[in-house]
Amino acid sequence: MKYRWALLLASAGAIGILQSRAGLAHHSFAAHYDLDREITFAGIVTDYRFTNPHVLILLETTTEDGRVVEWIAEAGSPTLYRRMNMGLQSDSLGAGDAITVAGHPSRFNENDMHLTRLVFPDGREMTFENAQAAGR
Repeated sequence: MKYRWALLLASAGAIGILQSRAGLAHHSFAAHYDLDREITFAGIVTDYRFTNPHVLILLETTTEDGRVVEWIAEAGSPTLYRRMNMGLQSDSLGAGDAITVAGHPSRFNENDMHLTRLVFPDGREMTFENAQAAGR
């Protein structure tokens, strides 16, 4: 009987380890974003989602030829910003706000980026550091 319990516990531990490694692979920053490029532009917020798993800012910008393009700017977890009181909260932005963003563009999705810097409507700036991008 003790052997069965030991086998059950060992199996549960192995499954836990495998699942944690899969979770790390899901969040491969360098695989999704081009760390060699950073883009900056101004736009108007159309939606702000301060929800897990990542904060999303949807914004529109106008290209030089007059086309309106919608972008998705992704930041880290809202839980991180709440716990560390980092200046980004659920009411930090709203539809219609004029902002400037900078970040690494997606390798796969046109008009998708990971934020490195946000300039709020009142001129305050916030920088975002990603441990994977910094090589940690």
